[in-house]
Amino acid sequence: MFRAALLLAFLACAAVAVAVTAEPQGALPQAAPPEAADQALSPLERAEVLKGRIVLREIPNPGRNGRTYEAVGVLPVSLDDALSVITDYRSYGDFMPRVERTVVTDESASVSVVEQYLKLPLGIHRRYRLRYSVRRGDDSFRVDWEKIPWPEVPLSRSIVDTSGHWRVGRFPEGGLLACYHVYTDPGRVPLGMKGLALSLSKHEIPKVVERVRQRLRSLSAPRPVIDRPAPG
Repeated sequence: MFRAALLLAFLACAAVAVAVTAEPQGALPQAAPPEAADQALSPLERAEVLKGRIVLREIPNPGRNGRTYEAVGVLPVSLDDALSVITDYRSYGDFMPRVERTVVTDESASVSVVEQYLKLPLGIHRRYRLRYSVRRGDDSFRVDWEKIPWPEVPLSRSIVDTSGHWRVGRFPEGGLLACYHVYTDPGRVPLGMKGLALSLSKHEIPKVVERVRQRLRSLSAPRPVIDRPAPG
């Protein structure tokens, strides 16, 4: 029973990793100004993110089977750079937790449909289809996603539901404040073990913000200069 619960815990973790497509082309719809600019941080949370830490919140979810979490942290980059990485869905397999690969089946300037393939521990594989939408303002952007039907994939090979969003905006103390908000319902878990499965999954949430932060650092790091002998 514990092994089954552990597998489904990883299933819940899997819904945490968002999906993929190329960077949207053309103008983006304007984002509403802001909820993204300041995430209503408490004094303690503000102190934590200023130290470079990622704050994890559990959001009340009355009447729903899954759970909702938020991870909040600072990205020391420009708005354009953050948007470029977060919407670079085709590269998610390179840096997002548990994402093996992604396939973009439809895309426009503001909306993309992505099939996400996950590689989980113990040889478990899952896949589901997400619709992403992007809105941008002068000082912020928001990327929303929701699970949409994929009739060819049985529920035993997928998860029940996931949805969420990124809210990213300028932080008064410098850099950007990024909030990763995700709802996950992994589906049926053996009797008495669902709480454990969801509890384990929440530890994956901050890793998403950290992986984006690492990706931004790696892309902005100067490349080493290779000396080549002069000809002749």
